Amino acid sequence: MFKRLLLICLIPFVFISCQGDLQQPVYLYSFNNPAETGSRFPYLFTDNTGKLYMSWLTYIEEEIYALEYATFDGTFWDVPPAVMVGTNFFVNWADFPSLVGLDGNAVAAHWLRKIEGGPYAYNVQIQFRDPETGRWGSAITPHLDGTPTEHGFVSMQPLSDNKVLAIWLDGRNTEGRGHGEYEDPEKAMTLRSAEISSDGEITRKRVIDAMVCDCCQTDLVPVEDGFIAVYRGRSEAEVRDILISGYNSETGEWSEPRTVHNDGWELQACPVNGPRVVADGNYVAVVWYTEANEERKVLLARSADGGETFQEPITIAEGGDILGRADLVMGEEGVIYLSWLERRAEAGHVMMMRVNPDGSLNEPVLKGITASSRNSGFPRIAKVDNEIIIAWTQTEPLVRVRTARVRIDD
Repeated sequence: MFKRLLLICLIPFVFISCQGDLQQPVYLYSFNNPAETGSRFPYLFTDNTGKLYMSWLTYIEEEIYALEYATFDGTFWDVPPAVMVGTNFFVNWADFPSLVGLDGNAVAAHWLRKIEGGPYAYNVQIQFRDPETGRWGSAITPHLDGTPTEHGFVSMQPLSDNKVLAIWLDGRNTEGRGHGEYEDPEKAMTLRSAEISSDGEITRKRVIDAMVCDCCQTDLVPVEDGFIAVYRGRSEAEVRDILISGYNSETGEWSEPRTVHNDGWELQACPVNGPRVVADGNYVAVVWYTEANEERKVLLARSADGGETFQEPITIAEGGDILGRADLVMGEEGVIYLSWLERRAEAGHVMMMRVNPDGSLNEPVLKGITASSRNSGFPRIAKVDNEIIIAWTQTEPLVRVRTARVRIDD
C-alpha cells in the first residue's frame, strides 16, 4: 500500500492585507497538508481514539475528480490510496463528501454520483474500507427510490468497523414538482436515515422529517443513548429554523423533531447554511446561521440534558458581513470553540472564538483568508490533543485545501 508521511512544517505568518493573493493562514503557525493543487472542500472527522481524518475532492482534468483522504495523529500525516477516482462525481461547494473512522481506522466515505434526469439528479454513494486489506469496496446507494432527484447533504457516524448510521436529504417526493407546487408539503424535500452495512444490507430505514429545507447541511453526533441529528427545517409557513431529533440505537426510532430555538426566519428559498452539533455526554451544543428579523447572526445554543431543552442562544457574531458557514468543537470542561466566515475587503475571513462555560466570549480572532464566494466552500475545524485544526478551500492564486493549527491555550 502506498503511503506518504509528511512532517509538520511550522511557518509563522503575520499578514495584515486581505488581497486575494494572500489567501493563507494568518496570525498563527501554518502547517503543510498532503492535499495538492486542485484540492477543495475539506471535511474533518475525529474518531474515538483522537485520530483526525481529512477528506477532500481533487480536480484531475476535465470532469475527472478524486476523493482523497489523509489521517493525522498530531505529528504526521498518513496518506492512503484514494477512495474513488472517476468522471461521475456531482461536485458542489456546499454538498461535499465525508469520511468517518473508528478505533484508528477509516470505516466509510460518502460521495455524490451524477445520474441521468437533470442537472440536480444525483445519488448518495457510500463505500466501506476493508479493515484487513485496506481496500475500498463497491459503492452502496442507501436510498432505493430510483428517482432522478436530489439526494445529498449526508452525515454519517460509525456503528462498527463495517456499519454506519447515515442521514441525508432525499428529494424523491420532489420528482416532477413544478414551480407552482413548491409549497405543496407532499412534494417537499425529506430527511431520511438508514443503517448501512459493508455487505450492502440497508436496515432501519426511516423518515425523520417529511418537510425540510432543500439544501442545507445536516449533522449527526453520538450521545449516551444513541445519536442526535440537527438540520434546517421548513414549515408550511416557510419558517427555516433549526430542528433536532434523537435516535434510539436500541429501537432504531427517531424522536419527534423539535426546534433548537424559535428564530422565526421566514424565507421562501434555501439559505444553504446548515447547523453543526457537538456533544459530550449530555452536554450538547449547536451552532447555526440565521437572518431572522433581517439580521445576520451566528448563534450558539447549549443543552445540559442531551438536547431535550436548550438555553437561550448566545450571539457569536452579527452584522451585514456575516456569511455563516459555522462549525464548532468541544474543549475541556464545557469550553466550546467555533469558526465562521465573514466578508471583509472583498475577501472571506475565517474567524474563530472561544466560548467559556459561563457563556462569556473571548475576542474573535482571524485565522485564515479565502474568498467570500461559494467557491471557498465551508471551513471545518476539529480538535486533536490540545490543538484546533482548521481546514478550508483557498481559491487564489491556486485552488487547494489549506490547513492551520491553533493551540487551545492561545
